Amino acid sequence: MCEPNESSQLTSWMYSPELLDSCRARANRIARKTLMKFQQAQSAAEESSSKPPRPPVEQFARDFVKDHESFENEDDGPWETIDGSPYLSPSEEEKLVSFYASKLPRLIGPAAQLSRLRRESKVPATAAMLLRRFFLSNSVMIHDPKVIMVAAAFLAAKVEDAMTDIRYLEEGTNEMNAPVTSSEIIPAEIKLLSGVNFELFCFHPYKAVLSITEDMRTYLKSEKGKALVSFSNEKDRPIVGQDLKPMHDAAQAIVNDVIVSDIPLLYPPGQVGLAALMVANEQQGGKEDIPSIDMLGYLSQRFEHADLDSVSTVLAEISTMLRELKDGQHGCGNHNIDMQALKGIHKKLKMCKLWGVKEKKKKRKKEKDSSTAEDAPDSKKNKVDE
Repeated sequence: MCEPNESSQLTSWMYSPELLDSCRARANRIARKTLMKFQQAQSAAEESSSKPPRPPVEQFARDFVKDHESFENEDDGPWETIDGSPYLSPSEEEKLVSFYASKLPRLIGPAAQLSRLRRESKVPATAAMLLRRFFLSNSVMIHDPKVIMVAAAFLAAKVEDAMTDIRYLEEGTNEMNAPVTSSEIIPAEIKLLSGVNFELFCFHPYKAVLSITEDMRTYLKSEKGKALVSFSNEKDRPIVGQDLKPMHDAAQAIVNDVIVSDIPLLYPPGQVGLAALMVANEQQGGKEDIPSIDMLGYLSQRFEHADLDSVSTVLAEISTMLRELKDGQHGCGNHNIDMQALKGIHKKLKMCKLWGVKEKKKKRKKEKDSSTAEDAPDSKKNKVDE
């Protein structure tokens, strides 16, 4: 079993907010350059009847933290297609990725629309993380985010030992009025595996919330722990039974927003889980029969050798971000989505995307070939008739 502190999640997929933005900017820059080259090659290929090679799947994000300085002087590339249509900006791409990440819990997980796709919370959490990792190196202009989203759900179910039939995912996308076929999911899964460098282990705050709650339930009954608890309507009552359940449930609800946001790319799951409990304790404090807990006092007593000042600073940063998730900040697509702006981005994407073009051109070519075949004389038949 891989330990979280030894996992690739902490060694390769953690960023500062600034580096996260820089990483996305590089993915966008590479995509614009690649699309321009592809469009130029496509124009030349139409004259020679050859096909330009499809752009490769990028995977630079895994090593971006240690390599980012070598990318700083890269040429910015074009901002318009050959036809003069604008490419998407990094922030517009991020909005689309956030939107599709927020749809994963409806596709697979405890709240899935299709009952046969209901799984534990860790499945959509892993899917969302794989989706976001992929689009740190790649662009929605080159890879269809809807198809990658479904591939992420399929792959996450395997990773979390909660396998599902691919046909159920196809049915689930139909239930969401966003159909994706099985024939699209399999190639997308291969791309997804490559884009995340085949690093699939993901750790989430859910277990941290549960384990810390269980530890508090025991510790707060001790002589030292009793002093950390207060009730709004009673004095000196010890923690009993389900007293911590409201705080636990509120923290889990916060984590439901966390998993579709950028926060798992910025902070370790243990810190996020603890911060979620602190925010939940703050929200629940003062309600009747619900205890208020001195969380920093608990930390200082349970982790006497920890640098509490440093830990408190980090937890305060995370807590602030967690409160802002309800406003749709930090990539959380569960709240306050500007659908008009999103429609505008989708409309802009149609003019500069690579995916979907091949099928359209292929169909047109077939129609043209069919028309030509109908008009052309049957040479073999003519020769026989002669």
